[in-house]
Amino acid sequence: MRKLTLFAWLLFLTTVLLQAQPHAELQKKVYPNPEGISFTTPTLSIDENRFASYEEVMAWLDVRAQDPRMTLTKIGTTTKGREVPMYCLHNDTKGRKVKVWLQGAIHGNEPAAAEALFMLTDYILRTPEGARLLDRVDVYILPMANLDGYLANKRVSGDGYDLNRDQTKFADPQSVLIKRAFMQVNPDVAVDFHEFQPNRPVKVHSEEPNAILYYDALFLPTGYPNVPQNLRDATIRLLEEPCAAALDAIGYSHFEYFTISQRDGEMALTLNARSPQSSSTSYALSNAISFFLEIRGIGLGRLSLERRTYCGFTVAKTILESSYAHHKEILRIVKKAIRQTTKRKEPVTVSFHSKEKRLPVTFLDVEKAEPTVLEDVLVLDAREPQPDLVRKRPAAYLLAASEKKAVENLRTLGLEVEELTAPRTFLVEEYKVVSREEAGTLWEKIHRVTVRTETSQTRREFPTGTYLVRIDQENANFAVSVLEPEAENGFVSFRVIEAREGQALPICRLLKY
Repeated sequence: MRKLTLFAWLLFLTTVLLQAQPHAELQKKVYPNPEGISFTTPTLSIDENRFASYEEVMAWLDVRAQDPRMTLTKIGTTTKGREVPMYCLHNDTKGRKVKVWLQGAIHGNEPAAAEALFMLTDYILRTPEGARLLDRVDVYILPMANLDGYLANKRVSGDGYDLNRDQTKFADPQSVLIKRAFMQVNPDVAVDFHEFQPNRPVKVHSEEPNAILYYDALFLPTGYPNVPQNLRDATIRLLEEPCAAALDAIGYSHFEYFTISQRDGEMALTLNARSPQSSSTSYALSNAISFFLEIRGIGLGRLSLERRTYCGFTVAKTILESSYAHHKEILRIVKKAIRQTTKRKEPVTVSFHSKEKRLPVTFLDVEKAEPTVLEDVLVLDAREPQPDLVRKRPAAYLLAASEKKAVENLRTLGLEVEELTAPRTFLVEEYKVVSREEAGTLWEKIHRVTVRTETSQTRREFPTGTYLVRIDQENANFAVSVLEPEAENGFVSFRVIEAREGQALPICRLLKY
């Protein structure tokens, strides 16, 4: 058995703590369920304190799929032998529409995400207001991305992987199914629906924890600098801001997504998304306008499920309404991002850190059962990345013929990979590993690697069978995010490509093609 690091043990103990029973009466008082709303979703239509079974969910979908505006398919089969449903809502209106991808329950213990998407489905199929959205929008819904985990009420997949931390290494076959389905749709707008653990203890006014997380919803836009800036800007303006206004209108609280840590003895929040590991960024690397919604809910079971579902539904509906209202603009924004990517003019930000600032943040006082504001909280904001290592974008990457797993993953990410049919000589930049460190991680089931490299130019011959990945293609931003050795979530980090100290890596940067 591998020796766990101190960090891994702390993460394990924190995870145990997060599964503690929530403050049920507090939740009911502060977060009442909406009144006058009819819920016809698989679970909320059951008058029992349980969640719908696989058979009940599939029966629910089969009834809706009788409507010609819904096309129900299966993206594949899980390792536990279950078919994973996905469906498209569409009509016969002609012309280029905005393709919207909505995904839920990639973490299986986050059921409100799926319920919200089921509620949206009925809204579209059963109301004129919903039906009109299909005149300009095609909606692709993957309601239970982690089907085995969803049915077991576990975060991880049936094989024990966190699928939202498996966006580039593809250790779990389920991750490959999801990514291939996503890339085949090639959406213009993409949103992943999650829930967060609201019962995390927080020290606010004393040395002892006396508060928990407060917000109904947390937005997670990407700040990853290799995502085109116009996509990052559009995410805020066309997705997050309209969704925030919609939640305000129904009296639901919201903020930017954050995780809590300690920095020099004080609480520090890591704000927004910085990692290609997560769907929020992974979607955007395919040139989609995207973000990630977290709904208050992990550990609550069916408590407050109506409110949580309605929260997610409100956001999903607003996303479609914004896509409808701005459909021509969205298509132009995506087209511009693709054009910018294929022209290769932007540098590659290999590593970066988040900008430090201070913000007021609201928590929920447990004793008073009311919100309390910390006025001056240290925040590390990923939406304002500060580059540490930047390299010129290459014409292509060359990979040794031995790197078949890396090539397979690149193709799953939608990249075209060529294979040299004869030896060729190129001017390249080589990487030599100067230092290498390993660190065990609990959720990823792998020892991550951190390297430091030196680069040097050389002209050399590459044999037949060498792989070539051009960077003038639409999905090239995936390549630059996984093939630079120092990248936090790249192939070297995840040991898809092995790095040995003092040796050259089997990756080269082609400077001119």
